[in-house]
Amino acid sequence: MSLPSTLPFAPAFSVPARARQAWLLWLVGVAGGWLSLGAPAAAQSSRAVKPLAAPKILSRHLTAVGGEKALRAAGSTTTRGVVQTDAGEAGSFTLDRSVPDQLRLELAFDADRWCLGVSGTSAWAQTTREGARTLVDEAGRQRALEGWILAGRLIDAKGQGLATRSLPVVERDGKPYYRVVFTSRERAEATGYFAADTGLLTRLESGEGANRRTFQFADYRLVNGIREPFQITLEAPDEPALTLTVTEVIRVGAFATNHFGIPSREPALDVSALLTRIVSNQRALDERVTQYTYTLLETIRRLDGDGRVKETEVKTYEVYPLKGGVRARKLVAVDGKPLSASEAEKEQRRVAKFIEENEARQEKRKASKADDDDEAQRRRLTIAQFLRVCEFYNPRRETLRERPVIVCDFRPRADYKPTNDAEKIIQKLVGTVWLDAEDEEVARLEGRFASDFKVGGGLLASLKRGAAFVFEQTRNAEGVWLPLREEFNAGIKVLLLAGLNISVENRYGDYRKFSTESEEATDDPPAEP
Repeated sequence: MSLPSTLPFAPAFSVPARARQAWLLWLVGVAGGWLSLGAPAAAQSSRAVKPLAAPKILSRHLTAVGGEKALRAAGSTTTRGVVQTDAGEAGSFTLDRSVPDQLRLELAFDADRWCLGVSGTSAWAQTTREGARTLVDEAGRQRALEGWILAGRLIDAKGQGLATRSLPVVERDGKPYYRVVFTSRERAEATGYFAADTGLLTRLESGEGANRRTFQFADYRLVNGIREPFQITLEAPDEPALTLTVTEVIRVGAFATNHFGIPSREPALDVSALLTRIVSNQRALDERVTQYTYTLLETIRRLDGDGRVKETEVKTYEVYPLKGGVRARKLVAVDGKPLSASEAEKEQRRVAKFIEENEARQEKRKASKADDDDEAQRRRLTIAQFLRVCEFYNPRRETLRERPVIVCDFRPRADYKPTNDAEKIIQKLVGTVWLDAEDEEVARLEGRFASDFKVGGGLLASLKRGAAFVFEQTRNAEGVWLPLREEFNAGIKVLLLAGLNISVENRYGDYRKFSTESEEATDDPPAEP
């Protein structure tokens, strides 16, 4: 049996055939603090069950498993037990967990070892033969959501940056169940089933298609005042079932600071020297981008309070570099439809005016010998700023997009004093960066807000904890690195208005070297055909 091809970290190590689906178990052990199956009850029709909002369903669940106070007091725990396939093959596991979002599961079959976890900064996996790898894209987003849900014990889901909504009551095996959908800022989703009679979560469905996982929980017992499931069954498409049996749950004081981080064995890697070269290369790349025109596809999704997309708008721009590092964006299409003749003419006038004003601004700055760095540029978040403001730790060698990379987690430097608004924002971030090992360029950067960020003391605007972004660069056929994609997902509150949940994705393409001829043409942007 092989692992699903959708997982970028599918291992090649040799274990009993059915035991190789052990990748599923990293999530399961986490559940053993708050997921359980209630005692049998008389059958009840779903039509007789009063619908409840998601917060009420979660509140009933917290009470059923022991109460929020007891759950918070549980702190960090270690869970141990055995895992058995439906073919009778057995292994053991150890799960370490710390509220609100840190997990580490180690699973062993004979001489083979499998380790997965969520550090609060990134999700990762490690095998005996393949080594450790940081998870990205859908796999990383889904694992992070599951980690936040399970390690956090469903306490203060909103504070963790999760949207929740209830679905209609459904019947399973003749019993009614409430359902709650959890959605992260990155739009990963999981659905929990709560027994209407007991309030307990008895089923969790996560992911879609080949990445779908289903977990069912039974044989709950009280341990230190909290209900713990002692038998858990796991199912996945085209995979045999696994049964996890818990033997003990132990409370621990605290784990080591780096216990949940991805294992790293790169003591000889000089990260400081590498980052110095990266900063220099990134400045050169930022300058290089000003030599290109390109197409920008901007997708804006507005979400409701439940995390569902209620409005999507797609805009296509042609982007031209101007003096002073400024770029002019010319709108050419909305939702795939070119602008009308009148709209195109109006946009042409707007861009021409913008170029004229930039020329005047640059001449004024030149005459006054002002700093070359425009005020607007200082407000932009750049890779160079991240490398300057943050400290980078836990370096490891991995592969991304079939290229060797050096991956580091990052957090704000405690001793750094921000010099502008962009750096103040960066000081609220934690995340991970992927550095191309051969070209020494930033290939990918992921970050999220570890706390709220308030503008003007919160009176003007605020970004909510859990807001997240991704930035990627790519190497073209000529070996030149250029921006590829940006994505930003956030909950924003502006002034005294209601909050706004928004997702913005920018994709860059169709790069064309900016020649002398095109520079002259930029002073009068080409008209629409």
